[in-house]
Amino acid sequence: MGVVVKVVNAGLVNQFRTMVYRLLGKLLKPIVNFHRLETKVVVGDPKRLCISPSASVHNAYFNVLSGTIDIGEYVFFGHNVAIITGTHDYQVLGYARTIAVPQQGHDIVIENGAWIASNSTIIGPCRIGAHAVVAAGAVVVEDVAPLTIVGGVPAKFIRSINFGDKKT
Repeated sequence: MGVVVKVVNAGLVNQFRTMVYRLLGKLLKPIVNFHRLETKVVVGDPKRLCISPSASVHNAYFNVLSGTIDIGEYVFFGHNVAIITGTHDYQVLGYARTIAVPQQGHDIVIENGAWIASNSTIIGPCRIGAHAVVAAGAVVVEDVAPLTIVGGVPAKFIRSINFGDKKT
């Protein structure tokens, strides 16, 4: 009795595989993208991070190694925002610098209604005032007063928010 070997056209197999991958990609892409845009990263003890249930923070990065982060009511973030309390002791050299991380003193508070636009970085210690706006790509290294707009690297005052100027 002999062995029967059936030859399958490799080109057709590859075409079928490509078609299946494309179909699965189209079906799964929205799910994967949504997950990526809604995944928060917390470095340090998650108990040091307090996010109001009404806040919308998307795919933010939170570093709580050197302090706490408190995010108020109706705060909203654009995408790829980094909130960083963690720092290193610059007066230490070599490998010791990589592990010399203070445990406190770099707290960040983001008060109610603040808007932190996409790709912004906030480095503690600092406080973002109520209803303040941090422009896209800004790096905040000091307190931001309520009802102000800041932007740039480092973030600087751009203007005050005056509701009397609002045109309807």
